[in-house]
Amino acid sequence: MLKLQKNPNIDDPIENLYIHVPFCHKKCGYCDYYSIVSQTADYESFLEAIKKEWKITKNYLEKNHNPLRPLKTLYFGGGTPSVLSPQILTQLINYFESEIGFASDIEITMEVNPEPIGQETVLAGIKTGVNRISLGFQAKQDHLLKKIGRLHSYQDFLRMLDLIREQGIKNISCDLMFGLPDQNIEEALISAQTLIDLQIPHISFYSLILEENTLFYKKYAKHPELLPSEDSEREMYRQLLNIFESNQYQYYELSSVAKDNYFSRHNYNYWSTKPYLGLGPGAHSYFNGIRKGNIRSIKDWALDPWKSAEIEEIDFDLAMREYAMLAFRLNEGFSVEKFEKRFLIKNPFEKELKNLIEQGLIVKDQQFEQYYLNPKGLDFANLVFMEFL
Repeated sequence: MLKLQKNPNIDDPIENLYIHVPFCHKKCGYCDYYSIVSQTADYESFLEAIKKEWKITKNYLEKNHNPLRPLKTLYFGGGTPSVLSPQILTQLINYFESEIGFASDIEITMEVNPEPIGQETVLAGIKTGVNRISLGFQAKQDHLLKKIGRLHSYQDFLRMLDLIREQGIKNISCDLMFGLPDQNIEEALISAQTLIDLQIPHISFYSLILEENTLFYKKYAKHPELLPSEDSEREMYRQLLNIFESNQYQYYELSSVAKDNYFSRHNYNYWSTKPYLGLGPGAHSYFNGIRKGNIRSIKDWALDPWKSAEIEEIDFDLAMREYAMLAFRLNEGFSVEKFEKRFLIKNPFEKELKNLIEQGLIVKDQQFEQYYLNPKGLDFANLVFMEFL
């Protein structure tokens, strides 16, 4: 019976766009995102292929009567978007402002590596409308940065941060990694305190994950003793979350904290199962009730961005399960009221929620009929997610 219902994602307005820039000066050993070395990049051809994919996508949206509105978020991820030439980045921003339009309060995010090469592109992006920067940090200690294959030093990070702030950008996010080879808890906490002292308003902190087909997987998968233990990782996470919250950062997502409402509007859209478009090789989209994954080959993607993509239909049952799962990523948790408002049916997950309470992974707010991860649930969040899949 549930299969006959309609995924609400189909009728939601599309207001969010992600562009995957698949170029890097050097690929980090832990990175599983699709990228190629920038020395061989043809940026003009990349620009034309993005436009080609957009035109095919636009025709699809019109054919299916999917509501497209001026963008509320535009996100340049990678790869390393700052390796693009200033002209190409400027043309991309102007093109989509002309094609789709921008909301008056649009959030335009650009991922930036703190390397001297790319400063002109960063300045061009800010001049053309970029108002949020996600700046690579990872760790304060240069020996750890070198260990994971980063090309920048801590001093490089500070120089790029100064450059960005000189342009008037306040909305800055930094990534902090823990569970790195040879990293101890004190080093992770020193890195966290550094970002706090620098008054970075948004911080994403996540542990190293050994993804297959990465250099780190080949190096460490058979030698886990070279990495911090799972217990040590969990302790790092707890202490990092504690130091952020004690410094007035609001934990709003499993691996994200923010001050003064500087949360990522683009990422929040993902976690809310609202539509988003993704353009570029390796990019993902979710709209019209389908999930589209572009092929991880710039050559094949450029030839036919849609024909080479994987398409998965997200039916009503799976849409509900993904909504519940992702709700537990957020500090606000799973709200029965919000669920019923979105899906127009009574909450079907009473059994799953009861099981999770009995396992001691979540707690219930009786007054508002809302469910949250407790400290044990934070440690074993994957067990909570698996309950719905």
